[in-house]
Amino acid sequence: MNISKFIKEPSQRKVMILKNNDIVEIFIPSVGFFSRFTMLALIFLIFPVCLINFFTLSLKHDIRLFPPVFTFNLVISLIAIGVVLLSEFAQKRFSITRKKISWSYEIFGLKLREPFPASVPGIVRIAKTRQYWNRWFLEIWAGRRLYEISTSDFSPFAVTNSEIDLLARELSNWFELTILQE
Repeated sequence: MNISKFIKEPSQRKVMILKNNDIVEIFIPSVGFFSRFTMLALIFLIFPVCLINFFTLSLKHDIRLFPPVFTFNLVISLIAIGVVLLSEFAQKRFSITRKKISWSYEIFGLKLREPFPASVPGIVRIAKTRQYWNRWFLEIWAGRRLYEISTSDFSPFAVTNSEIDLLARELSNWFELTILQE
């Protein structure tokens, strides 16, 4: 792939944009293990397991309680491992060609693609909005479909405010659309 422009803004997270006349690809790394997203997810996963374990230990030892408690602990442990892997090693790729726009997620070389990408001629607007708690969102509307990049602390693929500005500027230039500020 002949990439005519490689943009990397100095920041904490290092979002990358690969851009030429035919394609724009945005690579958003995951937030990392010590992020607010990961810590809250793990706390809310581990706390119910501890409560259920303490509750079952306080009861008389009844063998009928073991399989459901074991199953619940196993499921919550697998979800916690998934959260840790997602927050440390995953990457979100936002691909825009002249024909389609789509998301894909990559972890350890495995790709999970969006099943129904939107068509680019349907792109109506690009907006930079602040919806709640001073969190910025970059919204790309393709017809009725919304693609969103956020600065929210509760997203595994959050970006910084300077990265939102950079992405808005680059996408606005590539699409030749003005950015709506809301």
